[in-house]
Amino acid sequence: MNKRYVKIALTLLSLAGYMQNVAFASETASNSAKNSTSLRQKTVYQEYKDKECKDMYETFAAIDHAKEALALLLKLAENTDGYSVNSTENENKIIYSKKIGNIDIGRLHVTIPSASKYYDIVMNLWDYNDKQKSSFKFINGNVARLYSKYLILFEKLNIDGKHINSQKKYALGARIKQTDDTFVIVCPTRTLNYIGEIDQETDLKEIIKNTKSIETGINTEEALIKLGANIAGFVVKRGDDDQVHVTYINAIYDGGNSTEFATDKRERCLVYTNIISLAQHI
Repeated sequence: MNKRYVKIALTLLSLAGYMQNVAFASETASNSAKNSTSLRQKTVYQEYKDKECKDMYETFAAIDHAKEALALLLKLAENTDGYSVNSTENENKIIYSKKIGNIDIGRLHVTIPSASKYYDIVMNLWDYNDKQKSSFKFINGNVARLYSKYLILFEKLNIDGKHINSQKKYALGARIKQTDDTFVIVCPTRTLNYIGEIDQETDLKEIIKNTKSIETGINTEEALIKLGANIAGFVVKRGDDDQVHVTYINAIYDGGNSTEFATDKRERCLVYTNIISLAQHI
């Protein structure tokens, strides 16, 4: 066999193994979820057939960005050092806040009784394709590229307060199985920092390849400052105490646009409200 094809075959096998065994949740992980949710998952590739990525190099780049976001979110969720308690309903629902330069970090931690709800909670948070959900959705955006059922590039149309025209923006979302007892959900809040104008002709592969990386080998606070962008996500852990621990991290970058900054903070507060509501009703 041609060496080139051998290399490609090995690369594809490596990618498949990585996505199945390390990064992305397997099919069996959601067996305890609701039937309607499982049925919805089975039709994702059919529904977004025209969005499925066929380029392994673009997929590699997307995986790298997801891994970087995963590492940063896990570090941010480790402790509450330097945070102030912003508000609390009780010891099981506490909101923390912290300022680092022009980064405003919000952190909500909730504990939900009964570890048996673990997968249901994960599925409720990873809700981008839930057409029947009438309440607030945690994962928002239109599917622009499907790398796997658990790694998706979302398109967002945001109105710039200073301009009439809409600006096309993209953000990655991912549902990552870290261990049997830990899921990390990367919310598509970090607009990909693509150098250049994005229009109808812009190649999504070029956007992914030329997006600014998150530095993972440095101090967490330094990495946030160097990133200069929003990042948000959930760390969901099944505890030994028959409870599910949900930590929501939402770091907002203040780039000088007061309207955008205020909007981001309002949306974060709305997510807080809906997480607390989910914790009370699931």
